[in-house]
Amino acid sequence: MSDDEPDILESTPTVTLEELFSDFMPSVKDPLEVLTDDSRYSVIIGRGKGTHNRLGLEGTLFVGLICETDSGKFGRKVLVDAINPHKIFISGKTGSGKSYTLGVIAEELAELDLGIGTVIVDPMGTFWSMKYGITGSSEKELLDKWGIQPKAYENVKVFIPIQLESSYLRGTYDNVFAISPAELTAEDWATTFGLDYFRSPQSAVFMDIVSTLFEAGRAIYTIRDMIECLDLTEDIQEKYQSNTIRAIKTRLEQADSWGVFSTRGTSLQELSVPNQVSVIDVSLLPDNTRALVVGLLAKKILDERTRIVRQEKIRTMTDQPVEEAPIEGIPITWLMVDEAHVLVPSRGQTAASEPLIDFAKRGRMPGCALVLATQQPAATSDQILSQVDILISHNLSYTVDISELKKRTPSKLPSQIGSEAFIRNLPVGAALISDQSTTTKRTFVARIRPRRSEHGGRAVSPVKRELEREEPQVGPEIKPPSQPTTETKKSKPTLEPIKSRLKIEGLADLVIPTLQVDEELAQDYLIRFMEYRVNGYVIPYSMSFDVSSEIFEEAGIGPLMRLVESLATKGFTLDSKEYIDENILLKLESPDAILFVVCCHANDSTIIVSGYTPSEY
Repeated sequence: MSDDEPDILESTPTVTLEELFSDFMPSVKDPLEVLTDDSRYSVIIGRGKGTHNRLGLEGTLFVGLICETDSGKFGRKVLVDAINPHKIFISGKTGSGKSYTLGVIAEELAELDLGIGTVIVDPMGTFWSMKYGITGSSEKELLDKWGIQPKAYENVKVFIPIQLESSYLRGTYDNVFAISPAELTAEDWATTFGLDYFRSPQSAVFMDIVSTLFEAGRAIYTIRDMIECLDLTEDIQEKYQSNTIRAIKTRLEQADSWGVFSTRGTSLQELSVPNQVSVIDVSLLPDNTRALVVGLLAKKILDERTRIVRQEKIRTMTDQPVEEAPIEGIPITWLMVDEAHVLVPSRGQTAASEPLIDFAKRGRMPGCALVLATQQPAATSDQILSQVDILISHNLSYTVDISELKKRTPSKLPSQIGSEAFIRNLPVGAALISDQSTTTKRTFVARIRPRRSEHGGRAVSPVKRELEREEPQVGPEIKPPSQPTTETKKSKPTLEPIKSRLKIEGLADLVIPTLQVDEELAQDYLIRFMEYRVNGYVIPYSMSFDVSSEIFEEAGIGPLMRLVESLATKGFTLDSKEYIDENILLKLESPDAILFVVCCHANDSTIIVSGYTPSEY
């Protein structure tokens, strides 16, 4: 930094701005008019001049530095207003920094002391690591360059599904969360199972079950109680066909296995706590259950905050004594949700669709802020995108997503930085930032600051051993694969037998990660990586995405080589190989399908997981 710039960061940066942004400093000629604080070398988005005159920089979130030149604001610190409840939308293809930026905002909210409650719905199991400060040498070096210190956030609390505790590693969570079946309406059940509430006979059955239990005075009940009600209520038995009742029983039994239901649901007061970041880890739940969790959260937060604000208004209007006991309830709450395209899709509905749209439309007055992130803006509901007032976009690949982004940018987008080529070529960590407030006249380009805390997956960071390079086994020396034992194979689907061998170039130098966990846990981690990191991130979310896995009692690269060679005999060619979250991901293509393969070592075994999808996903 230059000598005339004030000390705006936590410590002295070790490089100049030009060195920090040497790989990307776009020259933008349009003057940048934005709310500016010259004394702190900052710009503030989402805030009016009146609020700034009254509060200064209090209640702002530091997200990055402006990296564009010639606009008069190069190197300025970018601050986002947190006093007002905004609707922030973050987009970007996989690996561009989208979820990382979500973590930056979460860190900044954890830094505030304004009594705000933050709730993060975590679909990938990555935010628990906010409890630990950065430890990697390269990450620390980057923080030094920015003048930022590592930090572990003790006010981060991680909640996991109540019945799935044994599936999570100790030390990665603090408590459990649960949903009481009695909290769900008949419409909630119908939407969760993808039923048309107004037309499906099965939806009517849910309505009768809920009504029957309510009329019987059952304020609390289990899913087993719902099944018993279905079996023992004569009116229901006479009213519906036996196949309809059997279908409902099957769905309820399926719901009972999701691991989130209990007679005592987790209260909002446990989740939305002043100055606390609550991470709701839903990484082991299917999409429809995640949607149910998010929908209930959004609905309950909005209703509770609306009640509190109404009571506060009544108190001021009736001149009640100041010494009267404070109104109990939850604080102003920020709800942060990743994979918005899955929860609030542009086509169809989930159990989260209406609650999140309602949250976005009505949340400002009761103090409900919403932060959504997705890699597919075009696949996200237009009803919720229309409510966005702050947009942060990283690199996007698809024309349809870029078009949707440009259509929804809340401030002027100069042609120089709004072209499809420019957006496609944004480097990792760079983003377009746009603001609806009258103080920001156009979209600008910034680099998102590095994380202070760890950013990683549950099964990798705390138990990962140093990566080991295995000796390649190719050509005629390849031995037939060992079949997995009944103890390690479990009940997971398997890859089809490998019979042929062809020499595949380009795989011998692969570094396969080794996890210091048992085979079953490593297998579970890779399956979740394939289902939730590849499907929906590496590729657009596909319903036709079949995942299979197999464990080989053999270390080394041999099993992976034999799989790729076998696939080559079936018309697959190796298209690419890359490391994502320290996992090696292979992409193989045939004329009518695409196959992704990921593998790791655990206990001298090799675990291979594949994901298959039609070529036109």
